[in-house]
Amino acid sequence: MSSEQAAAIDQLRKEVNAQAQRELLTKMTEKCFAKCASSKGAGHLERSEQLCLGQCIDRYVDCMNAVNEALVNRQQERS
Repeated sequence: MSSEQAAAIDQLRKEVNAQAQRELLTKMTEKCFAKCASSKGAGHLERSEQLCLGQCIDRYVDCMNAVNEALVNRQQERS
């Protein structure tokens, strides 16, 4: 593989990762906001809504980290 091909593959991986992160952020925002925010259109979130959103995001991130770790472990076992 040439250095140009390797650079192109590396760039593609970076773009795919960036897109995956944007999709994760969008999904997390939609799901957590739908679950926690009840004061739609009020222009601000109540304290309880803020806490709910923070906890929801924390759980979502923890879950994604556990999934990623499991995938890495599985991939290492195959190698």
